[in-house]
Amino acid sequence: MRSIYETELRDIQRDSIRMCNLAQEALMDVMEAIRRRDFVRIEKVHESDNRIREMRMEINERVMRLVATQHPVAEDLRRLFYFIHVAEEMQYIGYETVVTGKCIRRTQYGRILLLEDIYRMCERIDGMFQKMLSSVLGDSASEIRAIIQADDDVDVLFEQICRECVARQNDPHSGSDLLMAYNIAEHIEHIGDRIVNWGRWYLYFLSDCEESIIV
Repeated sequence: MRSIYETELRDIQRDSIRMCNLAQEALMDVMEAIRRRDFVRIEKVHESDNRIREMRMEINERVMRLVATQHPVAEDLRRLFYFIHVAEEMQYIGYETVVTGKCIRRTQYGRILLLEDIYRMCERIDGMFQKMLSSVLGDSASEIRAIIQADDDVDVLFEQICRECVARQNDPHSGSDLLMAYNIAEHIEHIGDRIVNWGRWYLYFLSDCEESIIV
């Protein structure tokens, strides 16, 4: 029975990583949609989001079945709860990419203001995502803490965009464009928060409870 349990645990972990990779692909598609006004990429984001939602339900069901039938010990329970919460964070990331894609689509015949600043945010977020995935695979708590701190840089960029929007709000030719730029930046910033949560849940799994408070 233990071998069956360990096999199922490995399968859930494998699918959790696949779900993270899928969320990262959705983020990369959004980045390209922002940079190149590539509306085909937005359709790919919708497809990724649908699959992420399906995978979350599958992972949750498998975890609950494992808990009910195998009665895992405390360490394994933490691991299983981690899988549940990471699946939730990946679904939120999928949602934020879809909403960002909808914002970009509404600019099809207009423009995206503050594009360089927004794309700089995207690059920071993508870097956080890649480092988080490699740190999780390597069980590196110190690197995860550094990634959590790196989200402060994303927040600074978002605040700069907010200030610029406020400074230009009286421009009669930029009102709706500024609002759209703010909305896109806000959803990108939310993705950073979800990556932070992902890292904190992993610290919880590693029993580093002092740094496991979720935002």
